[in-house]
Amino acid sequence: MRKNRNLGLILGLLFLLILAAIITPSMYSMDSIMNMLQNNAVFGLLAVGEMLVILTGGIDISIGATLSFSGVVCCRLMAENPTVPAIVWVVLSLVVGAVCGLINGSLVGYFKIVPMIATLGTMYAYRGFSFLFSGGEWWFPHQFTQQYQDFATKRFLGISSLLWILIIVFILAMIFLGYTSRGRRIYAIGTNRESARIASINEARVTLMAMTICGMLAGLAGMLYTANYATCSYSIGESYEMTAIAICILGGVSITGGKGKVDGVFIGFIMMSVITYFISLLPGLSVWSDAIQGGIIIAAVGLNIFTEKSAIKRALKERSELI
Repeated sequence: MRKNRNLGLILGLLFLLILAAIITPSMYSMDSIMNMLQNNAVFGLLAVGEMLVILTGGIDISIGATLSFSGVVCCRLMAENPTVPAIVWVVLSLVVGAVCGLINGSLVGYFKIVPMIATLGTMYAYRGFSFLFSGGEWWFPHQFTQQYQDFATKRFLGISSLLWILIIVFILAMIFLGYTSRGRRIYAIGTNRESARIASINEARVTLMAMTICGMLAGLAGMLYTANYATCSYSIGESYEMTAIAICILGGVSITGGKGKVDGVFIGFIMMSVITYFISLLPGLSVWSDAIQGGIIIAAVGLNIFTEKSAIKRALKERSELI
């Protein structure tokens, strides 16, 4: 089923690419493709983190606010301490994100608050912290050190460091979910919580782990976002969680948990990047971007439900034939 799902995604992507080539052929220069992927890379990072949470049967709508808080903390301290090596701000972004994710995971895993409600509350809290820490200020290109910006913009083999980081994150996520016991536990509690408990899997601990990793990736995305655009304010990252969730759903991650693969999310990321870039090139469509994204989410959810029901029917038919 997963191979068929991914094949459908690839065919859909090819259709989009052909359509875009006909309408906006300028999109297919190498610089345009690299810029398209680089400008959407933070959504890929957020989608990988969101995927881990959704696989547990939860959801995290605070990742956009976590991105903002992390970005503001890094930018303010970087502007005040320009001689500090940029790697310090990378580590700091991971720590800030991990703390935010740890709070989310504790609320959901140990205090048993519904994920949507818990992360709705922390979304407002982290956005408020971002505003307080920024003091309402903006940071502009002249305040950014070159070393800080290089973490997102420096090119190696023609690919920006931001994209290399995204590629590494996708590979690590694939290894983690596919080849480690902790990754399999994430699938286990999302598939069947009762069976997971019988198997002595600590649901709260797994939830805490998934949400902490999600927070770390959102924090890293905050630092890289500000490095890529050389600008920052407390308002960055608004509604980014919706795009990340859309990428996950488009990539075949079941919103009820337990189903989804990293390769599907990667294809979903490419598709969403093409769609958003294509929309931006057509002024008449740009005002419809939110509506189009909403339609994509609904269509992807419908496709996921259809494929899951088809798989269940096929399994029941095969079982009846064996009896």
